Amino acid sequence: MSAHEAEKRPVPQTRTRTIIGLAMGLAMLFVVMLVVGLVARARTDRDLATATHAAQSAAPQVAVIRAEPASESPLTVAATTQAMKDAIIYARTTGYIKARHVDIGDRVSAGQLLAEIASPEIDQQLRQAQADLQQSEKNLELQKATLDLAHRTMGRYSEADVEGAVAKQAVDQSVSAVRTGQAAVAAAEALVASSQANVRRLQELTAFERVVAPFSGTVIQRNVDVGTLITAGSPTNNTAAAPSSVTGGANGLFEIAQIDWLRVFVNVPQAYAPNVRAGLPVSVSVRGHLTEPVSGTVTRTANAMDPATRTLLVEVDVPNPSHGLLPGLFAYVAFKIGPSGTRWRVPATAAIFDAQGTRVALVGVGNTVHFQPVVFGRDLGASVDIQNGLRGDETIVKQPTVSLQEGQVVQPITSAPSAK
Repeated sequence: MSAHEAEKRPVPQTRTRTIIGLAMGLAMLFVVMLVVGLVARARTDRDLATATHAAQSAAPQVAVIRAEPASESPLTVAATTQAMKDAIIYARTTGYIKARHVDIGDRVSAGQLLAEIASPEIDQQLRQAQADLQQSEKNLELQKATLDLAHRTMGRYSEADVEGAVAKQAVDQSVSAVRTGQAAVAAAEALVASSQANVRRLQELTAFERVVAPFSGTVIQRNVDVGTLITAGSPTNNTAAAPSSVTGGANGLFEIAQIDWLRVFVNVPQAYAPNVRAGLPVSVSVRGHLTEPVSGTVTRTANAMDPATRTLLVEVDVPNPSHGLLPGLFAYVAFKIGPSGTRWRVPATAAIFDAQGTRVALVGVGNTVHFQPVVFGRDLGASVDIQNGLRGDETIVKQPTVSLQEGQVVQPITSAPSAK
């Protein structure tokens, strides 16, 4: 071995010792960091346990409110406008339309001529009936003359019979002739009365050849034109304009509506029905049609609930002098209805519905929780009316949770009332 190689042998031993020292230093640093982490975690666990115990032992905070007195409640119900008067005009006689004097949209007055019907058969029947009446009247005159002769003859035979100048059979025949004449006169009078009634009937039928308006209004439907065949009392299939009926099928000759006033039928829910009476003011609005609601009045109610829908049928009359509203519009009727059988109102979040019934959570003496059974009234969405179960001075939990228990101590925090 050379001297140079002998000098290089100690170098690997020095490097090994250095690596071992660094490893030991790193191990000691890891141990120190591990100990520090375990101590910090133990301290955190201890603080968490302390905080948990404190939270469990502390009373939970609950927001509380006071019940508010029940007041008027707004109610908006959808409805459809209808004309105050609406009549479909049918023909009362059979024939052809000879002339038509109005069309849809025309304003007409009561008794105004709408159309004329040509009915020559009815006219001829009227002439025949008038002739029959004259014949029966002449026959009555004839029977009266015959009866008068029979009376005179019976009088002569009666005078002669007193003196015994005529046979008894002749007297009896004269009496029988009088009775026969009286019966003939009565039959002739009945025939005259029958003929007169027939003439009046045909005169009325001929009067129906002139179709007139029953009241003042607007023609909203016209289903006939000149030349249309009309059958008395039947709808017509010659629809010259789109009918306004719901079904859209064939209808009468005309339809007339009076729209100076409109009526609106509304179905009011049972909870609001007791305070809806005649004279109650309402407002009617049509979205996209009017800028301001129109004031109206409840005219009458059905005074009976519909068992199928549990609603009360209410009629509202609305003035419409400018004809801004039209029949058939989808409208909204807004009521302001006073409380009915209720005294207090609470937020809907305070209501509890469970197996124990309807209740609210109260905070009583010593800030303890008590679940009070109550009777709910109208549900107004954001709030609920209470009919029975509260005095009004109780402290009510605004939003009770399922963790609240009867008799539990809580920390009440006054919340701003939100029942309105």
